[in-house]
Amino acid sequence: MSETATQTRAPKASRASADTSADNLGTLRTELPTSFIDLFEKSVARAKDAHEKVSSIVGHSTEAFEEAFSCANRGSAEYRTKLMDIARTNANSAFDLARQMFEAKSIPELFESTLAHQRKQLELAAAQMKELSALTQKVVSETTEPIRNRITEPFKLAS
Repeated sequence: MSETATQTRAPKASRASADTSADNLGTLRTELPTSFIDLFEKSVARAKDAHEKVSSIVGHSTEAFEEAFSCANRGSAEYRTKLMDIARTNANSAFDLARQMFEAKSIPELFESTLAHQRKQLELAAAQMKELSALTQKVVSETTEPIRNRITEPFKLAS
């Protein structure tokens, strides 16, 4: 019977200690100066505002990088297509040279067709490099544009 008596007394004791801790907490709250409470509330408001700004910046940055990666993928596909066209053109030109060499009836005609082919290939290579350079500039510009435009925007809004 003494066991049941101690068991019923223990919860009462814990309730009493819980009541006193709640009373102590209430007295501690009233003991804090109002300036400290105001400072704390202002700090919490600033932290919430900073969190919202950072969330906005991260969201805009994520969208900008997704768009940039999409542009980079499209650009690399365009670049691969252009390289395949250049390779096809150069292969066809090489087959044309081979055909002309087999059709040549003399050594001077063979050298003449080879020199003409070399001149044509040098001009073609220069034109191809210009095309690739222009395409590279276009892809880089399109890829970096979303980053330049969309990343600076939220920082302007945040400041």
